[in-house]
Formats: sequence, C-alpha cells, structure tokens
Amino acid sequence: MGKVEGRIGGFISGYDVHASIDNGRIAGRIGGTLLGADLDIKYSFEIGTIEGRIGGVIIGRSISGTIGKDFVSVRLGGAIDGNDLNLRISGNEILGRCGGEIIGFDVKLAFDNEKISGRMGGDVIGFDVEGTYVDVEPIVAGLLFATAYYIYKVNHRGGQGGSGSGN
Repeated sequence: MGKVEGRIGGFISGYDVHASIDNGRIAGRIGGTLLGADLDIKYSFEIGTIEGRIGGVIIGRSISGTIGKDFVSVRLGGAIDGNDLNLRISGNEILGRCGGEIIGFDVKLAFDNEKISGRMGGDVIGFDVEGTYVDVEPIVAGLLFATAYYIYKVNHRGGQGGSGSGN
C-alpha cells in the first residue's frame, strides 16, 4: 500500500495531506479536522482515467479526467464553479497550472528519493510544499498537493480557487 503525507503552507495557515493509495484507490484527508476534505478517488494508468470525490456527497468537489505516469489533466469541481488542473513531469519536476491564465495558480514541485517539495502559487502569494510519497507514482503525489492547495483556496476565498499575478 502506498501513501502520501505532508503539508502545504506554514504552521498556522495551510493544510495537511494524508492519503493511502491501494490498487488505484486514493483514500484519506486533506486539511484539518474542521476545514478540509475527505478523499475518495479512483484512477487507472492502464485505462488512463481518474475520477472521484473530494469532500462529502453534498459539500464537496468532483474530480474527473485523464492520468498517465507522467501527466494528469483533471477538472476539479463542476463546469461553472470548478477549475482545470494540468500537471506534467519534466525530469525530476512536476510542473503545471490550476485555473486559467489570470485566475489560478502555478505548480512547481521537485521530487527525489520519496520526498517532494516546492511551491504552489507565485513567489509572493502562495504556499511551500513539503512531503513524502511511498510506493506511488510522483504524479499522484503532485496531484494531491495541488488539490490540497485548490481546496484551501476554495475554503478561504469564497470559492475562487486563486487570484491573478501568477498565483
């Protein structure tokens, strides 16, 4: 069984990531006990699909899209109130964007030896990432940290999922 654990943001503001991965199913939680979301996601590298739920049945976000060992392209949330998240692996980095050119955030993560670190958002407005992943592809770890930042932004900014200036 694989796992992804870590934190986006600092001690006071930010979210924890705790996920178990077994046979293409991701279960766990991002955030804390009060503010955060449960994870119930299924994916298959062979078929190239990913889908599931982040949060509860009533208050939550769907996730749906395509996945491979070096990329993921998903929709987080619905057609109106959601954002696209696109990540790709380049060397030992996971790079991508959630949202559009103006409203959204950049993803820049480095991974090596089951450790992952980097930044969500811009240099000024954004969160640092520190975590580990065991027995799971790095793209899955990157997806979970980017999703945690997206949910954090939704929960703290009235559902906007980001702001301008490369965040």
